[in-house]
Amino acid sequence: MLLKSADYRNAPMEKMSWNVFIGVVLGQIVSSYTLGIVGVALDRVPSSMSLSSTWLGLLGAGSLIGLFGSLLVGRLADRYGRRKFFMADMLALTLLSVLQLFTTNLATLLVIRIALGMAIAVEYTVGTALLMEWVPAKRYFAAYLVGTFTTGFGDRTWQVILASSAIVSTLAGLQRLVVRQPESPRWLASKGRIIEAINLVHRYVGEDYTVHPAPQVEVKKGAWRMLFSKKYRRRTLVGGLFYACQTFPFFGISIFLPILMENMNVTNPLVTQLLYYALMIAGVLVGIVLSNRLPRRYFLIGTFLASAAFLLVLSIWHQAPLALTLILFSLFSLTISAALVMDYAYPNELFDASIRTSGVGMCIAISRIGAVAGTFMLPIISNAWGSQAIFIICGTVLLIGGIICYQWAPETSLRFAKHNRSTINEPIFPTPVGES
Repeated sequence: MLLKSADYRNAPMEKMSWNVFIGVVLGQIVSSYTLGIVGVALDRVPSSMSLSSTWLGLLGAGSLIGLFGSLLVGRLADRYGRRKFFMADMLALTLLSVLQLFTTNLATLLVIRIALGMAIAVEYTVGTALLMEWVPAKRYFAAYLVGTFTTGFGDRTWQVILASSAIVSTLAGLQRLVVRQPESPRWLASKGRIIEAINLVHRYVGEDYTVHPAPQVEVKKGAWRMLFSKKYRRRTLVGGLFYACQTFPFFGISIFLPILMENMNVTNPLVTQLLYYALMIAGVLVGIVLSNRLPRRYFLIGTFLASAAFLLVLSIWHQAPLALTLILFSLFSLTISAALVMDYAYPNELFDASIRTSGVGMCIAISRIGAVAGTFMLPIISNAWGSQAIFIICGTVLLIGGIICYQWAPETSLRFAKHNRSTINEPIFPTPVGES
């Protein structure tokens, strides 16, 4: 017989929980597709447009620049709730994706890509928080292959590839319209609306479950300032810096993979790209399994050091046989994609519900410095010094990420936290931090 005090997040997956889960996962797929498809599209830009390395980097980084909007989105979602932003986001993504069909002006296209990034910021901040607060966030993955096979539109093929994200976002938007996701009970409780939160849990989960009042976190001095207060500043910096050190190599290499394969003298780039995407999917699945069995802290340190080692060996061994080069690059792809699981779960676990999307938004904004730098710089570096220089720089950034996590990353998993109290000066809280 279940007690009335049982927390709703320990309940079996009910229909509404599955609906929230599916809606958030679809949003992550749309986000990954929209961000990643630009590399395939820019590789198809007709030579008559004379696309320079600078413009190549800017357009590749455009959506990542827009993700700095996560600062504003996170703050607004903490103030006004998750649901409204979550429901409206796919409409914005669809309209912006279609607009890419109607311009070849590079400056206009850059503005559209930045706006797309701002829409994706909603998925990264609000979507993951909504999932964390309805269902323990244990499974996230997204990948794409469609762009590789999109042909037959002549000089407009690259625009069609860019606009194809409208199809994916339309499907995700329809799911959100048909299944109207409720507000987060955890957010309602953090705002003192405990009766409303409990009624929501009773309606969608069952009367044997409830939502416990969350610790009240005063944000009178401003959410952003609060994130750099004594209580939160280490979590904010660790969350942003580990994320930045992952996204620098990941986005740079993934978005410009066709160019990198060419510089590596790969004779069959199409097969290699498909292998890379397959390994990315496999890596995420491996990451889901391992991240739920290992301490968060050790998982982060291990994936950073392993992926750094693979790239640094590639950079040092200039004359390695092609087969060995591909094996090392495949191991890097598998490891870095496994590490991506923490990009969605770990920042959410670092903050209390009342300040969570502001915290996640700040972490994403910090991380975009790495993502934008990697995406903008790598095609320029590749043209100037080749793939070896890319491997040296990306491997070094990953090594720095491992050192940061070793020094400062707190353990956020209740299962392992008691063994890792020395990793941070403050007490370690169960997942999510500050909530019981």
